[in-house]
Amino acid sequence: MAGPVISARELSLVFQTADAPVYALSKVNLEVEDGDFVSFIGPSGCGKTTLLRVIADLEQATSGTITVNGMTPQEARLKRAYGYVFQAPALYPWRTVERNVGLPLEIMGFDNAPERIARNLERVNLKGFEKKYPWQLSGGMQQRVSIARALAFDPKLLLMDEPFGALDEIVRDKLNQQLLELWDRTKKTVVFVTHSIPEAVFLSSKIVVMSPRPGRIIDVIETNLPRNRTLDIRETPEFLKLAHRVREGLKAGHSYED
Repeated sequence: MAGPVISARELSLVFQTADAPVYALSKVNLEVEDGDFVSFIGPSGCGKTTLLRVIADLEQATSGTITVNGMTPQEARLKRAYGYVFQAPALYPWRTVERNVGLPLEIMGFDNAPERIARNLERVNLKGFEKKYPWQLSGGMQQRVSIARALAFDPKLLLMDEPFGALDEIVRDKLNQQLLELWDRTKKTVVFVTHSIPEAVFLSSKIVVMSPRPGRIIDVIETNLPRNRTLDIRETPEFLKLAHRVREGLKAGHSYED
C-alpha cells in the first residue's frame, strides 16, 4: 500500500530576524492521503501559507521532518511532483493565454505541449480563449488560466494558496464549484489555503484548523460529504455542523499562549 502523499512530523519553522526570532510553525503533525482535498484554515499570520511553502520547498523547516511522495520537498520539487497556484494569477501580460499555460512546458521541454495546453484549458472551461491576453480576461478567468498552467505538466499534487481570496462572492462560488468538479475528474491531491469557513467546508475532504502564530494544528476534520456536491449542500444540517466545528476550533485556538 502506498504511503501518504504528504507526511509531516513535529515540523517547526523559526524565522531569524534582526529584532527577534519569529516562530511561524510549531510541532506540526499531518498526513495527506492520495486523492484528498485538504484545506488549511486559520487566522491571518497563523502559518497556513508558510506550511504550504514548506511542502513546496519554498521555505525550509527548522526542525522535524516532511516528505512529499516519499521524497524530501527539494527532491519532489526537482521531480516536478506538484503544481502551485499563487494568490494572484501571476500571468505574463505580453503572453497569450495558451502561451502562459505552456510556459512550464517550454521550460521542461515537453514535445506534446499543444495537446496539453488544449486539454487543460478545456478542463478549466476556457476553450476558445487561447489567443486572448490576460488583460482581456476577468479576474476569475485569469485565475483559471493559472490553474491550467499548474496542471499543464500533469502533477499528482496541486498546491493552492488562497487563489480566490480577492474575488467577489458570486465569482468565488462559481470557481469553487468548478474546482470541485475538476478535482473529481482528475483525481488529483489538492492542498488549499483559505480564510473562508464555507469555502473550506464546501471544497474539502479534510479540513486542517490552525492556531495563531506559531502555527499549530488545532483540529483535523474529515468532512465525509459526497464528492460530487453542489452549492446547495451549504444549507444542509451536515454542512452547518461541520462549519460550526471549524468555527469552534478557530475560537479554541485563540486560547493558546505563544
